Amino acid sequence: MLDTILAFVASRDLGVLATTDGGAPHCSLMAYVMLPDGHICMATLPDTRKWRNILENPGVSLLVDNRELLPGLGREALTAVTVTGRHDPFPDSGEEAAAKRLLAERHGHLGGILTRPGARVIRIRPTAYQIVEGPVRSRVVPATP
Repeated sequence: MLDTILAFVASRDLGVLATTDGGAPHCSLMAYVMLPDGHICMATLPDTRKWRNILENPGVSLLVDNRELLPGLGREALTAVTVTGRHDPFPDSGEEAAAKRLLAERHGHLGGILTRPGARVIRIRPTAYQIVEGPVRSRVVPATP
């Protein structure tokens, strides 16, 4: 099941990132890339609410789904995965720069963010996945078998 979930998340490139400041949740539509090691990366600027929230509370979730396919398939074909994890800062600037290049290659529209001074990459280390298939099938799977 974990391989199926990872393939699904890797096949998508937009999700809803949820952060919290400890009192109220905050959601942001985010373009992302999944790294070969399973980390999920997104671009942001340091003056955003999501970045401030992550620095205060690194626990996050990311909702990824296939709703854009539903008009042809029907809602019973909906698959959604909630990735639960933590922001895992890059150990060095070289790795963050490589993630920025990967984001720019996959998401050209992020150039305006990635080229700005201070642009940061949110790197999520997943701890668990919840997959929902259709209206009633749901399962939680740890990130490591």
